[in-house]
Amino acid sequence: MNHIWAWRKLSDPLRSVSTMETTIAVIAALAAVAAAAAAAVSGRFVWQQVGEMRRQTDLQQAISEGSSSPYIWADVRLQSRNGWNLEFVVGNSGSTVATDVRVLIDPPLPTDHEGEYLEAMHQRLRDGLSSLAPGRTLHWTLGPSPALVNRTGSLAHSVRISCEGPHGAVPVNKYIIDLADFRESVARHDGTLVDVAREIAALTKKLPDQSKPFRVEIDDADA
Repeated sequence: MNHIWAWRKLSDPLRSVSTMETTIAVIAALAAVAAAAAAAVSGRFVWQQVGEMRRQTDLQQAISEGSSSPYIWADVRLQSRNGWNLEFVVGNSGSTVATDVRVLIDPPLPTDHEGEYLEAMHQRLRDGLSSLAPGRTLHWTLGPSPALVNRTGSLAHSVRISCEGPHGAVPVNKYIIDLADFRESVARHDGTLVDVAREIAALTKKLPDQSKPFRVEIDDADA
């Protein structure tokens, strides 16, 4: 009995040491797992931050390139000098020069009396304009608006515009120009300096010839 008691007395400290070591090992393992989890979360957060920084950099670069790129457009408009004829206009509203400007129109725009010039226009736009500076526009007369917008069938024309800018090729722009949209619209004549010059010339003709003597009559009632 004494031997059993003595053995138990000896084994109790051993058990305490073993339990403590096991507890320490478990705590260390849990700490390692927690550290690994924290590292994984931290790594994911870092990658998210790196991805966001890249996205912001790409966005700033795109904004910078977009603000310094040409913007080529094409449209059919009423001529301001008469408010009657339609004209095809190509312009650059961007801040830099556009090169190799190509405008493809399908089907080709119609005309009633300037077919030769319009064919040359389509060919030149297909081959490409050498350059188009900021603010510059090119105009081609199509003809009287009633004859062009009152035709039967589809009046829609697909326009495809491509060009080169200082940063390389500018994204292609595609849209539809439908001449039927001009129907029932008001044909406005905004007037130009040419109209002012004509009115001045007409008034000048009504004035007395300064090289010849003329008489001025004064009404006695107003004297």
